[in-house]
Amino acid sequence: MDAFQHTLTASLSDLLDGSTLPDVCETYFNLFDVPIRVFDQHGNLLAEAVHPHPPCLNISQIESGRALCTKTRLKIKNTVPTDHRSLHTIDCFCGLRYSGAPIAYQGDLLGKIVLGPYLPLEQKQVPDAVTGLGPNVDMDPLRERLGTLRPVSSRAIQRIAKAILSVFDAILFSAHKAYVTSQMHLASVRESYRELTEKNRALEEMHEQMQAFERLKSNFLATISHELRTPLTSIIGYSEMLAEGIAGELAEEQQQFVQTIKTKGDELLQLISAILDFSRVETGHLDIHRVETAPKPLIEAAITAAGPLAERRGIRLSKDLESDLPAVAIDPEKVGTALSHLIENAIKFSAPSGAVRVSAATCVPDLAEGTDDGFGFVLLAAPKVLEIAVEDYGIGIPEGEQGQIFAPFTQLDNSSTREHSGAGLGLAIVKHYVEAHGGQVIVSSRVGQGSRFSIRIPIIDPE
Repeated sequence: MDAFQHTLTASLSDLLDGSTLPDVCETYFNLFDVPIRVFDQHGNLLAEAVHPHPPCLNISQIESGRALCTKTRLKIKNTVPTDHRSLHTIDCFCGLRYSGAPIAYQGDLLGKIVLGPYLPLEQKQVPDAVTGLGPNVDMDPLRERLGTLRPVSSRAIQRIAKAILSVFDAILFSAHKAYVTSQMHLASVRESYRELTEKNRALEEMHEQMQAFERLKSNFLATISHELRTPLTSIIGYSEMLAEGIAGELAEEQQQFVQTIKTKGDELLQLISAILDFSRVETGHLDIHRVETAPKPLIEAAITAAGPLAERRGIRLSKDLESDLPAVAIDPEKVGTALSHLIENAIKFSAPSGAVRVSAATCVPDLAEGTDDGFGFVLLAAPKVLEIAVEDYGIGIPEGEQGQIFAPFTQLDNSSTREHSGAGLGLAIVKHYVEAHGGQVIVSSRVGQGSRFSIRIPIIDPE
C-alpha cells in the first residue's frame, strides 16, 4: 500500500529522464519547425526546443511590446489544462499563437506541452494591437518578418501534439513501471530497516536486562554464600569439639553421627566456597597477587588437604614432583585452590580403591600446541612453563563433551539420580584462575581409562 501511494504522488520530473526529454523535444522541433516546451503540473519548465522568432525580436525592442510579451508568457505558463481531450490555445497580441496539451497518465495530470509561437493559417495581417504599440513603430519590417513564417493549420498542430503525446505515453509507461518497482523496493528496504532497527533495539534491551540479571545473580551468590559460610563454620567447629569429647564422652553410634555431620558440613563448605569464588570471578573482583612461591610445598599442601576425602573413598594418592622445581611468581591461594579442585575431582570420579597421581615438572611447550602471545600470534620461542598434572584412572570423559566441562554450572550427568554431587563450578574456577596467570588448562581423557588435567603457568624471568 505504501509503494502504491508513492506512485500517485510521482511528478513528471520523477518519471521522465532529464537527459532524454530535451532530445525528444529537439527531434520534433527539427521535424515540424514548431517550438516545443514541457512544463510539470506546477508550471516549472522541464525542457524546451525553440528559436527566436523574427517578429518577437522586433517587438521585444519596444518597451510596451516587451511588457505585453511577458504577460502572454505568464498566461501560457500558468494556464492549467482542464480538458484532457483537446488543445487549448492562447493568441499573442502580435498575431502568433500558442497551443497547449495536457500530459496525463492513468487519469492524473502530470504536466503539459506547449507548441508555439507559430503563425496560424488564418492570420493574414498584422493585428491592430501591434499598430497601437506607439506612433514611432515601423510596421513594414514587422510585416516583412511575419511574412517569412510558415503558416500552420490547427489540424497540423493537433497531429504534432498527438505524436508528441504518444511518445510521452510510451516513455511514461516504461518510466512508471520502473518507478513503481523502485518505490516498492525502497518500501521493502525501509520496512526491513525498520524491523531490523526494532529488533536491534529489543536485543539491546534484552542484553542490558541480561547484564543486570547477571550482576544481581553474582551479587546474590556472593551474599548468600558469605552468609551461609559463617553459621556453617560454627556447625563444623562444634561437631569437631563434640567428636573430640570436649562436651563429654560420646557413644560409638553418637560418634558416627557427629562425624557424619562434620563430613557433610565440610562438603557443603567446599560447595559454598566454590560458589563464592565463582561469584568473585563473575563480578570482576578477581585480584591476582603474585608472590615468588616454591611450587613443591604448595602442591604437597593440596595433596594433604585432599587426604581425608581420598581415604574415605579408598583412593591412593601418589606424587611425582621434579626435585629442582623453580620458584614461580603466582598467587599461591588461587593456584592452590585450582589444584585442590583438580585433585578432588580426580578422587570423586575414580572408582573405589583406585589411584590418583599428581606430578609437576618444568617444560617448554611445542609450538604446534598453539601457544600464543595473547594477541593471536603464535610465539616463535615459547616460554618455559611449570606444568602440574593430576591424573586419574576413573570413568573418563567422552571426546565430544570435553569442551563443555569448563562451562559454569555444567554437569555431564544432569539427572536427579546422578552419582557424583557438586555444582559444576570447580573446573570453571580452575580455568579462570589459571588463565588469570597467563596460563592454560589442558585435558586429555578416554572413556573407561581415566583423565589427565594439567595446568601450565609461564615461568617469567623477573628481569
